[in-house]
Parts: sequence; structure tokens; C-alpha cells
Amino acid sequence: MKKTTYIVLMLGVMLLSFSSCSFLDTESFADLVGEPQDKVEQESAYKSATDAQREAAGLYENFRNNTFQFDLFGYNDIQSDNCYHGGDGVPGEEMDAVKLNPDNDKVKILWNEYFKMVGDANIVIDNTQLMDAKLIDEQTRNRIVAEGKFVRAYAYLDLVRIYGDVPLLLHMIPAMSSENLEQIRPLLYPERAAKEIVYNQIVQDLDEAIPHLPNVSKGSSNATKGAAYLLLAKAHASRGAKNSRDYNQVVAYCNKVIGEGYQLVTEFDDLWKPENKFTSESIFEINYENERPNWAYWVLFSEADGQITWRRYCTPTHDLIAKFTANDKRYESSIVYKSVDYDTHYPKGRYPISNKIRNKVSNIKLLRLADALLLKAEALVELNNISEAMSIVNVIRKRAGLSDITGLPSQAAAREIVELERQLELYMEGHRWFDLLRNDRVIEVMTKHKYKDGKLLVPVLEEFRLVWPIPQNEKDANPALIQNTGY
Repeated sequence: MKKTTYIVLMLGVMLLSFSSCSFLDTESFADLVGEPQDKVEQESAYKSATDAQREAAGLYENFRNNTFQFDLFGYNDIQSDNCYHGGDGVPGEEMDAVKLNPDNDKVKILWNEYFKMVGDANIVIDNTQLMDAKLIDEQTRNRIVAEGKFVRAYAYLDLVRIYGDVPLLLHMIPAMSSENLEQIRPLLYPERAAKEIVYNQIVQDLDEAIPHLPNVSKGSSNATKGAAYLLLAKAHASRGAKNSRDYNQVVAYCNKVIGEGYQLVTEFDDLWKPENKFTSESIFEINYENERPNWAYWVLFSEADGQITWRRYCTPTHDLIAKFTANDKRYESSIVYKSVDYDTHYPKGRYPISNKIRNKVSNIKLLRLADALLLKAEALVELNNISEAMSIVNVIRKRAGLSDITGLPSQAAAREIVELERQLELYMEGHRWFDLLRNDRVIEVMTKHKYKDGKLLVPVLEEFRLVWPIPQNEKDANPALIQNTGY
């Protein structure tokens, strides 16, 4: 097997060994994407298939981090018209007002945690591919590499939508020698890759992963064909200008999700009962148990004893609550009213609290069938197949206890209908800002978003704020990173 050399020295040692190289005088991207190796000549760090499987399982620990327990709700729900910040802290208040700056902690958290996912995935992919054939069978190797590519694609799909152009890192960093310093520099201090290049890689990773992922027709905490198909649908629905997208591809991938055999649960509320894990509707969810609880409920819902003694985050907005009609079952499942000691947005005695993560063993659902169905409806509207799109919407509405959409609305009206159903169905699941962004609706919606007294929360929204800034500390450390315009 041809051996490739990889970076193996801690950054401090590199500084000593190559002190004449000024580009090593600052922190490198290696600090985000994985600790340097401990050998100069690369051999796989995995000595058995069990090693590789254990490290692949560890990739899913990334889905337990701050991003997926809270900050992705901040990005999609607080930043949008779904939620007020609710709690304390300038970083969240800036996000609520859509006035982030490059030093905002939320900007740093998402950047760091997603790139850690990328780095962890690269380590698993490269080490597994380097394993001798005597140590691992090809089926197991392919499955583990596929899981790595799924996790990498998942991270990059969010990174490219949040920050726009981002560094594209696909391997561990080669070891440094006096002969390759200039070749190594772009890897330690990478430039941002154009969005289209990043989307191409997302699609390639998922296309390569799918043949080696399992067919599953209910929720899983691991990569599956269904989860990968839905990521592909989202990628095709988001890449490029809205009027140039291939919506037939979006429909096709949503159909592949549906074809895996997932089924909507009968009652919407059953999705959020903590004991109902991995239902027929769930596609990808993160499991929590008493021994390994989530902390999201504590931030969003209440203390362990049920009391609420400080302001909870992600308070439903007046705009959102007004959109639920009287018979909509999703309202009481998504929002519960409690007595609290503060009246920041509502009266103390009847204060709305987000209700989808109800206790410490509630699983957090990241992908589910209703999302795929409504994304398909969205694409069908763009293809002017309004009748089929409304049929899908009516399936979702029927479960919610609502009457059918009758008649054949115009394409413009159908867009608004699907957008509203996605907002109400997927509230506090980390989708709303992505939905508005994908459909060029952020500025129109957010500049009409009102506080309880009728005052506009975001009276002016500059277009540059549709993407987040590059964290200032990353830009300072890496001169190759160019800041997004406006920041």
C-alpha cells in the first residue's frame, strides 16, 4: 500500500522546528479539524475493524454538541420570526435582532463545532481507507467511509448555508517537511471555496455514501439511505439562484425518502412524547437517556423539578402564535403555557414555552418524514404542479385537525401555503431561517416581524446579513480568510 505522510507534530513543536516560517506564528486550521497525528509516516491508526467501527460511532457524538441542542434553534428559530431570544445574553439578543458581528459567540460556536465534525469525519475516512485489507473487509470499510462522508456532508450543508463560501477540507493535513512548506500552507490556512464547489462536494459525498448505507424505515441515530436522500433533496433545493434550481431533482430525492417506507405517525403529539423514540416518521434523531441526558430541555423548558425560575430561551413570538388556527392540534403540542416570574414578552401567569423537548430524555429529531413531504410540496409548486403539492399539504393538515385546502391556488398563493405549513409543522426543529433563505423571503418576512406592542423588531435588514460573518478570531488567525461583505 502506498503510504502518505501526514502532519504529526503538535503546533508548538512545529513552531520550534520551523520557527523561520512566519506563517506558523498564528493558530492554524488544524486546531479546528483535529489534533495532529503522532507518527511521521502515515499508517492507519486503526488496528482492527473494531477500532474503525468505534471511531465511526464516535462521529455521532458531534450531534450532541451545543449546535444541535440549542444553537441551531437559535440560528433558525430565534433569528427568524418563530421565537424571541427569551433568555439573557448579548449574543442571543444580537441574533434576535439580526445584527450579528464577527465577535459574537454564536458565530464562533457554529463555525467551530461544524468544522470539528468535518475534521472528525476526515480522520475516520482517511484512517479507514488506509487500513490493510487483512484488517477489515471491504463491506465494513465501505460502510464506515460512507458514514464519515454522511457526517461531513451534513456539516458542510449547514456551513455553506450559514456562512456562504467556506474552506473545503477533505483530508487530514500532510506532514510537514522543508520541501513542502509552501504546499502545506494552504492546508493549514485554507481559503474559502465558492459555494457551488462546496455544494458539489456535498452531493458527491452523499452519492458515494448512499450505496453503502442501510435501508431503514424508522428513526435512527446513524446514517441511513433515507437521511442521505433528504440531505440531497435539501442541497438541491438550496444551491444556486432560486430560478436556476433543478426542482425535479428535489422531488426525486424526496420520493426516494418516501420510498424507504417511513410513515407519518397518527397523532402529531406522539412525536414529542419522550418515551416515543425512533418512530416510523423519524428519519434521523439523537437519542438521550437518563445516563446521557440532553440539557436542551433545561435551556428551553424548565428545571428538572418542573420549576421555571429564570427566563427560558426560544419564546414563541406573537406572530407565530397568531398563525395557529383554533383547531390546529400542533399548537398545544408545540407550545405550553406556564406561570413564571417574568413578563418579558407575555403576562407572568400565562407564559408560552416551547414544548417539543419536554424532559432530559427527549430525543432531538433532526430529520423526519413531514419535512421531506413538505419540501417535495415546495418543489412541486416551483414546477407549477400545484394540485399534487396541495394534496401533500392536505395530508399534513388532516393530521393537524385542519380542513383541506380547496380549489387550485395560484403559484404565488401556493408558495405561501407551503411556507406556512412548514413553519407550523416544523416549529422549533431548526428549519425556519433556512426555509426563508432558500426561498428569498428573509427580508420581506423579517421586516414585517412585530413585537407585542406592534413595533417592528427588524425595521431594516441589509442583504449582507443573510449570511453570517466569519468569526473574527478565525480571520485574524488565517489571513487567507476574506470576511463576508458588510461585516
